[in-house]
Amino acid sequence: MPFTSHPRRLLSLSVVAAGTLALLTGCGDARPTPESQAEALASALQTGDFSEVAVRTDAGAQELDDAVAALHAPFGDLAPEVTVGEIAVEEPPEDSPRPPSAAVDLEHSWNLEDLGLDEETWTYETRAEFTYDAEAEQWRLEPDSEIVLPGYSGHEGIGISTVPAERGRIMDDAGRAMVYNRDVVRIGIDKSQLTTGEEAPEEDTQRDVAEQLAEVLGIDAETYADRVVAHGDQAFVEAIVHRRDSDEVTAADLADIPGVHIADDQLPLAESADFAPMLLGRVGPVTAEHLEEDPSLSAGDTIGTSGLQAAYEESLRGSPGLRIHMDGETLFSTEPVSGEDLDTTLNPRLQNLAQDIVDGVEDSIASLVAIRPSDGGILAAADHHPEDAWVSTATQSTYAPGSSFKVVSSLAMLRDGLTPDSTVECPGSAQVHGQVFRNYEGFPAEHTGSVEFDEAVATSCNTLFVNAWDDVSSAELQEAAFDLGLDDESQGIGLASRFGSIPDDSELNLHAANLFGQGVVEASALGMATVAASVAAGETVHPYLAGPAAESEESAEESGLTEDEAEDLRTLMHDTIEYGTLSGLVDVPGEHIYAKTGTAQAGDGDDVYAHTWVIAFQGDLAVAIFVDEGEFGSSTNGPLLEEFLTGARDVLD
Repeated sequence: MPFTSHPRRLLSLSVVAAGTLALLTGCGDARPTPESQAEALASALQTGDFSEVAVRTDAGAQELDDAVAALHAPFGDLAPEVTVGEIAVEEPPEDSPRPPSAAVDLEHSWNLEDLGLDEETWTYETRAEFTYDAEAEQWRLEPDSEIVLPGYSGHEGIGISTVPAERGRIMDDAGRAMVYNRDVVRIGIDKSQLTTGEEAPEEDTQRDVAEQLAEVLGIDAETYADRVVAHGDQAFVEAIVHRRDSDEVTAADLADIPGVHIADDQLPLAESADFAPMLLGRVGPVTAEHLEEDPSLSAGDTIGTSGLQAAYEESLRGSPGLRIHMDGETLFSTEPVSGEDLDTTLNPRLQNLAQDIVDGVEDSIASLVAIRPSDGGILAAADHHPEDAWVSTATQSTYAPGSSFKVVSSLAMLRDGLTPDSTVECPGSAQVHGQVFRNYEGFPAEHTGSVEFDEAVATSCNTLFVNAWDDVSSAELQEAAFDLGLDDESQGIGLASRFGSIPDDSELNLHAANLFGQGVVEASALGMATVAASVAAGETVHPYLAGPAAESEESAEESGLTEDEAEDLRTLMHDTIEYGTLSGLVDVPGEHIYAKTGTAQAGDGDDVYAHTWVIAFQGDLAVAIFVDEGEFGSSTNGPLLEEFLTGARDVLD
């Protein structure tokens, strides 16, 4: 069968299945098709295993092995999907010594989802050449590194670079940015500057300079020295990050310390280090643990490590850009997609006011939470800790609420048939199951005996509530607490939080103690601010700080508190200011203040002290203030409430 040209027979896998047993016939000679070897090659390019591919030379096989390994190395476990495209078989002239050949098109597709790029693929095409070995009755691959990647010789450096996205900002209640990239300096030891010639610095030298720097920076010297020694000889070991406009440390302070390096950078920060740090959270370097959990991260990236920064990491971080390159030449790239801004309900001026007030309580933990009753927005949540703390006391720590909890017990007692003007008994003492309870020391004698319910609440009579133990059950008390918002199950502010713990199975004297905020009931400042906000709003308030909590299903649920019940509770809280435990606040400007104080005994033996509380609302502002070690809710927390409400008027008007 003579040929006058070099015809190519085209095979397509869409027509001829892979691994088919069909034969191509040329000039009467039967031979296998090249498709099975084409498929084996496609598999080898994915796995790096060429054992099933007939490569023309052993050296060529090794070359392909090395080329695939070098290409795949930067991608870790990620591998391309390689499919066989068109196969063109060329028959030589009848009298030609050349063997038949086949050109195979290969389509390479890298799904980059594991690198953090959703719906992004890197695709390219290569071509492989096969020749037919008649003696071996086999198609053999002509080795060429460009089968692996166009323009690739197998020795070029393949790299992947990520371009971090601009991190989303954290916004305040008015839509202004509170947290955004600000200029910082990273201060640490550059160990390469300690190297003399080719000699690495002695360990004693490393420790000495690390301890000198730690002393200037006020950080733990031994811990930092250990880190410096543990890093490589060329490493920069960061000690601390300072805002660029900070005057805590100057260049002159560091001038005489060998190896010190100061690097400019940017980090998402609030206006000051003490501006809601537990709520807003921090951003820090990616660790090995982060990389293991999320392969899309890269060493050198930053990630939210606490607070809102961690809770909303995925949306704040955005999507990084990616560049795949070969010896500096870009093969594939995507642009970073900026993170989304996070809306919050914080009012910065109110937050600063709250922080200043709790910081004034120098020797005790103190917390203040302010909520807008009309929509549940948390306007401020401030903590003061004499020592370092890892969580927000205001939103996560619970304590015995003392008599501030009587607002909850009052709701249960109202539901049991009392009204604000019901005549009740306030004896000097009450006994339940052998335990004697009394009113607080100095309780005014004129308010004992037969009094109206609202008077007993305003003056904070303990014994009235103790004696209600047999009329109001623990389950009814828990239900009243839930209806006022003290419920960890149905509440959520947009990050970790605790509202309170009110058991439904306490009995006898323990239940009696629960009714006036002792026993085993506990609440956080967030929880008690929610109680005040619910009374103000006339319905169960579901406070929120950020994110989907603002539109949660819980917020749309029918309120467990009715407006009539809330109005009765307002009546009970009204006279606390008129003649009760906070009568000193009667002249505070603005709408009438509704409040309740609380003092809860804590500690044992000689180490007895008092948790002190006040909850209140004025207009569309509800607040709870907690002091871990105070005197009384009236004397310790009352002045703090006055300062806050007076300052808040200037902020909110």
